[in-house]
Amino acid sequence: MTQWKKGPEGAIELKDDCTDIWLSYLNVHEARLKHIYPALSDKEKERSEKFKFFKHRKLFIASHGFMRSVLSKYLGMEANEINYIEKENGKPILDEETFSRTRIHFNLSHSGNMAILAVSKNNDVGIDIEHLDRKNEWQKIIKRFFTPPEQEAIFKLPETQQQKAFFQTWTRKEAYMKVLGHGLSLAPDKFTVTITPERPALISHDTDKFDAPDVVSFMDIEIPENFGAYSATFSQLNKIQDVNYFVFS
Repeated sequence: MTQWKKGPEGAIELKDDCTDIWLSYLNVHEARLKHIYPALSDKEKERSEKFKFFKHRKLFIASHGFMRSVLSKYLGMEANEINYIEKENGKPILDEETFSRTRIHFNLSHSGNMAILAVSKNNDVGIDIEHLDRKNEWQKIIKRFFTPPEQEAIFKLPETQQQKAFFQTWTRKEAYMKVLGHGLSLAPDKFTVTITPERPALISHDTDKFDAPDVVSFMDIEIPENFGAYSATFSQLNKIQDVNYFVFS
């Protein structure tokens, strides 16, 4: 069982090859948003203003403010001083000077009212969280975006387990796409992962468009029940070793 604890206050020194995973509730009051907003970069502020609905704008501001607040603990910088560079397919990484000093990798995901962040020393990471109450045509998504072995494995499960298996599989696939940093340029039907109740793992990388990693590890993350119904998966381009779980407050 995943052991979550309150996140430490103040500076954090991350050991080599260690990963900290942070969870944050995003449904914050408007007064809190006004406190968070100044920590965002100009680009993040511009992006937040493009959302049509306040709900989506609030979730963006809260999730990115959460990410900056946590990263500041590892980088020894104020949240508003952190600079990101976006890779070719949009995955954010630290600017060259900060990364060379800290060797910190990170990845953020949010869904529903929750955000999850992975912070690792030396290793590329990917993370994804999905709200299980999301309304979507999950059977059609499986048939369109999952590989034949994944489809067969899910539809062999009892009907009562198939929807949850879909969400868990989707987080595994998203975590793989994110850890490689290719985004949707790596189509989700071009690689196959295991299906719950099997432990998360890559079965095959079925495209020559991008090189398969030498080592990739996965771990499903158990979200506390009091936060709601979610699936989440963490991936890393190396063997997963020490992992800590923190709730942001």
